[in-house]
Amino acid sequence: MKLANRHACEGTVPRITIGQRVYRRADGSRYVSNTWTAQWSYEGKHHYEALQTRRKDAALRKAFSICERIRTGEVKPKKYTLSMAEMQEKYIDLKRGEGRAPKTVQKYEAGLLSLVTWSTTVGRRSATGFTASDFWRYNRWLAENGSSEKTRYDRLILIKQAFKWAHKQKLLAENPLVGVSLSEPAPTEQPCFTPDQVSILLREADPHEAGIYATMAYLGLRIGEVRELRWSDILFDAGEHGVVVIRRGGSAGTTKNRRVRRVPLNPALKPYLATVDRKFERVFTARPSPKHPAGGGPISERRLLLSLKRLCKRCGFDHPDQYKLHTFRHVFASMCARSNVAYKYALTWLGHSDSKILDIYYTMFDDVAGEAMQAIVYPIQPPSKPPSEGQ
Repeated sequence: MKLANRHACEGTVPRITIGQRVYRRADGSRYVSNTWTAQWSYEGKHHYEALQTRRKDAALRKAFSICERIRTGEVKPKKYTLSMAEMQEKYIDLKRGEGRAPKTVQKYEAGLLSLVTWSTTVGRRSATGFTASDFWRYNRWLAENGSSEKTRYDRLILIKQAFKWAHKQKLLAENPLVGVSLSEPAPTEQPCFTPDQVSILLREADPHEAGIYATMAYLGLRIGEVRELRWSDILFDAGEHGVVVIRRGGSAGTTKNRRVRRVPLNPALKPYLATVDRKFERVFTARPSPKHPAGGGPISERRLLLSLKRLCKRCGFDHPDQYKLHTFRHVFASMCARSNVAYKYALTWLGHSDSKILDIYYTMFDDVAGEAMQAIVYPIQPPSKPPSEGQ
């Protein structure tokens, strides 16, 4: 084996030389590897070991590690051959086995598949040779291909988790990203209905859909939670005005955070619920269809979203396509802020455990912020007496 840029490691016993391996292409030309390799002789035999690093200082440290290994009589280190595709497959299998929600697994799968695509494009299919420099090159590749800052952050965090797991499972000799840190991007500004817009939507909406919109606007529920809401979950006799128990709505058959929560029933919602037929177990159902000719099927999020966008356009809202079903959740959080609802209650009602997530939705209205600013008043002190003559 021929090495270029050879460097003898002083103080190593046996004497170890590091260098960069020279390869021969099919056309006879040669090229030099950008990673380091160690070479030494011991007990009459020549030995070589790929050090899997581009940094010379790291290669020198590994050379001394080889000496220590030889001194203690250890066998040659295990050869790691984990590819990016294998790591992706094993990590996704792990998440499925943990019972993660299907949407979460899909997100992880897409994120790691993106890394596999990049590694194939640049010819770095092996996870064993991945470095922190590769990590940032992948980040730049994502940016060049139009990924937002938030998407890049999510995927980079996922990659750090995957490499940490692979190292713990002894699929990699070391975790190349152990010293890499990321700064979380600022939350993306979300569209938010005003109170007047909600009033207009509930007035103009089809009666079949008005109850769904009102439930999201008055209780802050996700569309999945509204879809899976049962009449047995609405305790009209509990508390002063009733309580709604949120048990389902996530992709795993539970809530998103797998916790059951109780939300006080807003009395303004009761008139909308009174118009809903109770012949089905679900509170809200889809209209009759070939699959469900008598009705009772689950509501379609996609169809409801299209209907909402058409309604926003019909009501004359600016940029009607920006609004989503989740926007009702945003306005509910904003109304909590407008009404000075304590964070603890707002977090509980919305089903969040982290106040940073709630901050995304806490959009303060300009008029409320102005009123709050006017409340900041300092006492006015009488003018001080001028000093008397002679002082």
